[in-house]
Amino acid sequence: MNIQWYPGHMTKTKRMMEENISLVDIVIELLDA
Repeated sequence: MNIQWYPGHMTKTKRMMEENISLVDIVIELLDA
């Protein structure tokens, strides 16, 4: 059984943010448990 702990939509969003980080002036990171 292959268990993936990091959901695909989070990986996709993180990749998009890394590509577009130069276009923004400030980043606010909100974490939820």
